[in-house]
Amino acid sequence: MTTKKMVFLLMTMVFILGCKKEEQNDLNLLSIDLITNDSPTFFAKTVILFEDSEYLIKTNFDTYINSYPFEMYGYDEIKEQVTQDSNSQDVLLMTDYLYQAHDSTYILAHHLESGTCLIFDKKRNEIIPKIEMEEYMEGEPMMSTGGRRFYIKGGLFLETVDLIS
Repeated sequence: MTTKKMVFLLMTMVFILGCKKEEQNDLNLLSIDLITNDSPTFFAKTVILFEDSEYLIKTNFDTYINSYPFEMYGYDEIKEQVTQDSNSQDVLLMTDYLYQAHDSTYILAHHLESGTCLIFDKKRNEIIPKIEMEEYMEGEPMMSTGGRRFYIKGGLFLETVDLIS
C-alpha cells in the first residue's frame, strides 16, 4: 500500500471513530427517583409547583418551606407569608409566592433535581416514578451557556440556563 492510501485510511478511521464517540456521549443522563406515594398524610399541606394539561407537579409544605430558595437572603417575607397562608389553606400555588418571576423555573428545577416532588401524568392517570436530567455546557470559553435539562418519559420538559459566560 502506498503512503497516501495508508494516510487516507488512517484519517478515515479516526474520523469514523471520532463520530461514533460523539454520538455515544450525546446525552449524559442522570436518572432521578421521585416521590411516588400520594399519601393524604404526606400531602396534607401541598404546594403545587407546576400544572398544565399534561402534568401536575407537587411537593408537601414542609419540604417546600425547608428548601431553596428560602434559605437565601431576601426571602424572609415570602417565607412568612407562605407559612401564614398554610395555616388556613391546604393547597398553595408556588406561583403566588415568588420574589422574581423567573424563580418558578429554578424552584421547580431544584425539586426535580433533588427528587422531592411527585409528578402526576394527567393523560395516563399515573404517577411518574423517575425522570432524567442532563447537565449541559454549550459554546466556547467566554461565550458559553450551561444548565440542566429535565426529561419526562424521554421528552424535554424543562431547561434551565444556570451559567452564561
